[in-house]
Amino acid sequence: MKKAEMDSSYSSPPQKNISDSGVQSPIKKNILSTSLVLSLIAHCLGIVTLHHHSIWLNNANSQPPPSQTPWLASMDKKEKSEVLKEAFTGGGLAEAVPSFSPRSEQASLSLKSMIPSASDHPIDNLSFSLPPIPSQSMMTLNNQWIDTFTIPSRESINLLTHLPKDLIVPSFVFPTSSFAATPSLSPEELHSLTLSSPDIKQEIVSLDIPHANPLISIPPMAEQPSHPPVLRPSILGTLPQLPTLDQLDTSSYSESFETDLVFLPKENGEGYIFALTLIPKDDLQLPKIRQNYVFLIDRANSIQKERLDYTKNAVAKVIEALTPDDTFNIVSFDSKMEKLSPSPLHSNNSSIEKAEDFLKRVELSNFFSPADLYKPLLLCVPSDVEDDEIYTAILLTDGESLGKKGLQRNILQQWTYYNEGKVALYIMGMENDRHRPLLETLTSFNRGKVISSNTKRGFKRKFLKLMKTIQTPVAKNLSVRAFSRSSGNQIELFPKSNQAPHLFQGQPYVILGSTNSLDDFILFIQGRLKNQWLNIKKKISFISAKKGSLSLKSEWALQQAYNLYEQFLLDNNSQHLVEAQQLLQPLQLEIPFQ
Repeated sequence: MKKAEMDSSYSSPPQKNISDSGVQSPIKKNILSTSLVLSLIAHCLGIVTLHHHSIWLNNANSQPPPSQTPWLASMDKKEKSEVLKEAFTGGGLAEAVPSFSPRSEQASLSLKSMIPSASDHPIDNLSFSLPPIPSQSMMTLNNQWIDTFTIPSRESINLLTHLPKDLIVPSFVFPTSSFAATPSLSPEELHSLTLSSPDIKQEIVSLDIPHANPLISIPPMAEQPSHPPVLRPSILGTLPQLPTLDQLDTSSYSESFETDLVFLPKENGEGYIFALTLIPKDDLQLPKIRQNYVFLIDRANSIQKERLDYTKNAVAKVIEALTPDDTFNIVSFDSKMEKLSPSPLHSNNSSIEKAEDFLKRVELSNFFSPADLYKPLLLCVPSDVEDDEIYTAILLTDGESLGKKGLQRNILQQWTYYNEGKVALYIMGMENDRHRPLLETLTSFNRGKVISSNTKRGFKRKFLKLMKTIQTPVAKNLSVRAFSRSSGNQIELFPKSNQAPHLFQGQPYVILGSTNSLDDFILFIQGRLKNQWLNIKKKISFISAKKGSLSLKSEWALQQAYNLYEQFLLDNNSQHLVEAQQLLQPLQLEIPFQ
């Protein structure tokens, strides 16, 4: 039974606890509300107190000792609120603070220390004054006005009377004294003057100038003195005279050449192409420029033994025909090189015998030693070329090694750039050589050309003819320009100056060009002779020109193709090769790049 009573007591809590909690709940709410109200009232009173009364915070550790700042001790004796009031209003603070040192004055809030006075800074009474301050903008300090002051100044200085005499430009001196003695005229007197008076212009100009010593003298605008004015000598010396052609070491040979002109209209009908040939007269005699020859003999297996024998015999015959002033050297090569002499040899009996012995030792290489054209060509380029000499390289090859595209670019672009026109390159070959168009492109970039033979027996004859053509150079580094006499006409000439061949004694010189119209133009040719400069000026007219043939079209197409090949080597854009092929195919010309 006790167990049942205990279970009943746990299951139903007593009613007294429930009623007590209901009574206490309103009391707690009233206490909480009262506390909130009191807290708000306390906060409001605190805010009002802070608004009307400042709080002074003291830190004993941060204050300096009284001996160093005596004025702080006086400030502590006053009420803190009064001190703050004085700091913001400025009342009484200036009287309590003693005089400051210069460093203290820089940090002071007093405006009095920032205003200079004449007694503090005596500067010998400089001539300047401070403008008065308007009443509405005057500053105050301790409710007192700041009075302005003025420092007395000296009289103004006339700058013209104190200039050094050597800086004043004197006026022009005229021999007649009537002009200088003419009195100044009034406006009424100037109005009464008539234009018929002979001295009216001089009288008008002679008005008074306010300065006694003027800086610039103004001469009369239209004076007519009886004698010429006396002028001082100019500080500029006598200008040099232009030098003559003799003084410039320049010789004119305009009358020593005749011209032959042929032309054709372009295929598209826009302009014309022409070939201008300069033909030297028979009586023209110019000093010969010294020649330096280098014979490069390809001994690769593709040459074959019979052709190599004809090549060696031709070189031996050519060396015998050289003049004593000329020098030569021989290089035979395949994948390796052999040189006749470390330095060029003069053409004499001893050097000729030495060359013949060297040629006898030149033999055909084996199948595994292909020719390398780049190294021997690089070897023949000199470091410097004198004014009275030229270098000529004669390459005897079939060009089979040019089948490698890498070698094509090395020779056509890199060697041409390295050569810079120092060496004129000529190539002796056969008509049936597979890479002859590439060899022609190479020589066109380097002042030369390709000479081909139809047969091996005719190889020596062609070689001797070439040597006879180029054995007497008279001018080098030719530059050709043309100027049209009609506006808007454009003339283009080929080859370029860095690719133009040399001028040889008794040999015609051909210049290709294009023009928009058949108007006259002036041709200028300049070049270097042995000891002076060459100058040729010719007036070119199409009135007596002849009509060109198919060979003129072919030569013009080749020149255009060479320019496209040069661009292809620079940017490797195959579109240039397509354009060159379109130029050469209609004329049945071979394409060098496949």
